[in-house]
Amino acid sequence: MIKISREDKNSLKLLEIEKSSLKSMLIIQKNLNRQILTFLKNFFGDIKININFKSESTAFKYISEATDALGKSNENIEKINSLLEQLDKIGINLQTDKSITSKVNKYNTAFTKDVDLIYKNTNSIEEFIHKISLLDLSKVLKEINEETIEDNTESSENSLEINSETLNSSYIENTLVISEMQGKVILPYTIKEINDILKEKNKEYSSIDEVIEKLYTKPIKYYRFSAIARFKEAYKLVIEKEHKSKFKALSLASELFSTLNLHPAIITACKSLDELDIYLACLEDNSLNEFPFFEIKYEIAPKVQKQENSF
Repeated sequence: MIKISREDKNSLKLLEIEKSSLKSMLIIQKNLNRQILTFLKNFFGDIKININFKSESTAFKYISEATDALGKSNENIEKINSLLEQLDKIGINLQTDKSITSKVNKYNTAFTKDVDLIYKNTNSIEEFIHKISLLDLSKVLKEINEETIEDNTESSENSLEINSETLNSSYIENTLVISEMQGKVILPYTIKEINDILKEKNKEYSSIDEVIEKLYTKPIKYYRFSAIARFKEAYKLVIEKEHKSKFKALSLASELFSTLNLHPAIITACKSLDELDIYLACLEDNSLNEFPFFEIKYEIAPKVQKQENSF
């Protein structure tokens, strides 16, 4: 908190001391943030995409705790930066004839509220970092690799199913096809896009089918472990398609890690963050029929009916 006025000759000095204090807090928070990001990077860098584990497993617990700690760390950094911005505005007004009383009061109110939250978050973050400092990462990864549990995450998208005859007999434009029967995912495309690729790279591809197979088709096992696939696809979307920072990529990836009703292939199919944001908004509002960019269709393998799942 600060107590300054235009009449106080030491106001600028007090303001700089306050800034220095906040900047020191910011350095600490960024260091904590870096430790969490390093853990996530090392952890996910060694996970095989086709391995599944139970949500109650040790590995899942650490990933969940890491994403929670990262969220709190990002919140702390955002709060401190906001306080610094307010101090900058107060400093500018000290040089003018404008009253600074209201801005000082606003800052002090925000400071009191935010610092309590920052300290609470920091305590939780430090506890997590202490825990992972004692963690034998190779042992946890070994646990994941020994898992043979199938990922039973269910998808709740309100999309139409597609049958094998339709899938094999026609080119389906602007449609994400997730086929359990054929063990593959076909990403959205248009015939115009395919033809443009054929014209530009006629030495590499000789047919529409070849372009679709090599550029727009992925094995369904690539997405078998939904949580890890969501993390990796979100990271790739931010880095490779949006060309944003690794910090932003890891933040989004951590957020979507636990979004259970989001099939990871949908993230792959989105060409931009805007498309993904709109899809998530439609998903939240239960209005997927209003999603404008591409359709989503499933070819589900027939199963022996044992007992109907209820949600």
